[in-house]
Amino acid sequence: MDKQGILAVAQNSLSELMSLPGGTLYSSYNTLRPGDVYFLGYNPGGEGPDGPTVADRLEALPSKTCNDFTDLEWTTAAGRSPLQLRVKWLLDSLGYRVEDVCSSNLIFAQSRDAKGVPEHYADVCWPVHEAILALVNPKLILCCGNSQVSSFGYLQRKFDGEIQYSPKGVALHGGWAIKAFRTELNGQPVLVVGFPHLSRYNPIGKPQIIEWIKQGGGKN
Repeated sequence: MDKQGILAVAQNSLSELMSLPGGTLYSSYNTLRPGDVYFLGYNPGGEGPDGPTVADRLEALPSKTCNDFTDLEWTTAAGRSPLQLRVKWLLDSLGYRVEDVCSSNLIFAQSRDAKGVPEHYADVCWPVHEAILALVNPKLILCCGNSQVSSFGYLQRKFDGEIQYSPKGVALHGGWAIKAFRTELNGQPVLVVGFPHLSRYNPIGKPQIIEWIKQGGGKN
C-alpha cells in the first residue's frame, strides 16, 4: 500500500460520505508513511454544515502540509486550544513530534458531537483506515475517547481485545480510566490505548500515564 493506493481506496469506499462536511487527516499528507504511532479521534467537529466536504478535503489532501493540532485556530490561537495542547503533550512525552504522527478520525463526516453521525459510518470509513494502517504499520494506536461510542470502542469490538484498565495510581478523576488492549496488525503486535476524551480530560503533568503506556498498558 502507498499514498496513491490510500486515495484510491477512499475514492472507492466513501461515496456515501463525499457530499457531507468533513475531512480525513488531522496531520499532513506527508505523515502517510511508516511510523510508530497512529492517533485516532472519533469524527471531526466544528465549522458547521457549510464547511468543506469529505470530497473537497480528499481532493486537497495531497497538498496538505499543515497539522491541525499545531497550525489551526480552534478555540484560541493556533495550536493553543486545550485539546491541541493535550495531544501535543502526550506525543511529546512519548518521544514523538506531533507533526510526524499520522492522525485521523474513525469517521470522516463532521458533526457537533458524536451523536450527530450514524455509527455505521465507521464501517464505511474502515477500509480507508485499513489502508492507512497497512502503510503506517504502527506499534501504538492512541484513541481520543474510550466510551462505547468512540474510536477505542470500535477497535476493541472489531479486534475483540481484552481491556486492561489503568490503576488508580494512573491518576484520573470522576471514575474515568485509561483503557488499553493488545492486538496484531499486519503481523505486528499493536497496543491500542483509549483516553477519556481529551477535550475534557487533561493528562498534562501526569508522567505516570506515560509510564503505564510504555509498560504496555499494564502488562509487562
